[in-house]
Amino acid sequence: MTKAKSEYGATIQSHDWQRRHVRMLATGILSVASVAVLLWVAPPAQVINSIGDMSLLWLLAAVLLEVGSCLSYVVVFRRFFPEPPRPVSRRVAWIAMGAGAVLPGGNFSSAATTGWLLRDHGIGPRRLVERCGALLCFLTLFGFAVNGMAGALLLVGIGHGPHDLAHSGIPILVSLFVIGSAVAAMIIGRCYHARVPAAARSVTASLQRAWESLLNPHWRMLGAAGFLWLDMAALWAACRATGHPIGVLALALAYFVGYLATMIPMPAGLGVLDSGLAGALVLYGFSPAASVGSVLVYHAISVWVPGLGGLVAWLPTRARRRRTPPRPRGPEPNSAVLVSSQSRSIAPSAGSR
Repeated sequence: MTKAKSEYGATIQSHDWQRRHVRMLATGILSVASVAVLLWVAPPAQVINSIGDMSLLWLLAAVLLEVGSCLSYVVVFRRFFPEPPRPVSRRVAWIAMGAGAVLPGGNFSSAATTGWLLRDHGIGPRRLVERCGALLCFLTLFGFAVNGMAGALLLVGIGHGPHDLAHSGIPILVSLFVIGSAVAAMIIGRCYHARVPAAARSVTASLQRAWESLLNPHWRMLGAAGFLWLDMAALWAACRATGHPIGVLALALAYFVGYLATMIPMPAGLGVLDSGLAGALVLYGFSPAASVGSVLVYHAISVWVPGLGGLVAWLPTRARRRRTPPRPRGPEPNSAVLVSSQSRSIAPSAGSR
């Protein structure tokens, strides 16, 4: 019996070792491919010159806009999680943003972190999962709605940028498909509530709560717009820092197209976001060298601002836990596990960071 257990344990360890090495190999291949794309878009010497010639005032504006985006997230976060005290809510929002900025998965990692940090605040596992999913769904669908509207405006000839069907029409179709799929999933889940699996019911409840948040407007919902638009504005400011003009609508479409690359899980989106955004900016008419330079600067800002904010919010929590004597452990809470399982069932946000 003991020998069988040891053999079984050795087999599990071998499989874990193989999976880790496969992930490391895949990460290495993706990193090399991403760097190759950046080198293909623009030569390194031109990119370095573009970064060296950037306007410091526009770069400062990009940092301030990113700070405004993070503060907007704190505002909308409180709308979905009103129970914790305000200091706790602000701290959790910043830590969740930091997790979304540096961990693979972006907003999905942020939702899972939120569920884990709020598990002891009396919300209840199921309600906590639904609210994490509702915030994730609302931000995701709002981003696709903005993407579709930007494409529609370009398609009818408004704004600077390509007005052809390929550049403007495809983003509209993608947005309609994602939003339509979410509505269909909500309706089907509501009609066949008793027959669908628990994870599907949780997704339906999250979509329903996100829809109710839209139907019951509150000033805090403006935080969702600020979270997305100010982050886009930070990218726009980084582009303006190079001295090359770009239309706002064209930049909005490039922003969403580029962020689709973060469907590939990489820590902090390293490589995949840079190559995706730079390629999308070139696709929508921006200078190649300026595209790579502005994206590298923007990506650094969009990682460091929420990352440092999350670190500052997390350090006092860690210090308090060290001073607090350990409590007897009960069954492991399942809220974070449920959030993670739900996150795999939701379409990724084009504006996730």
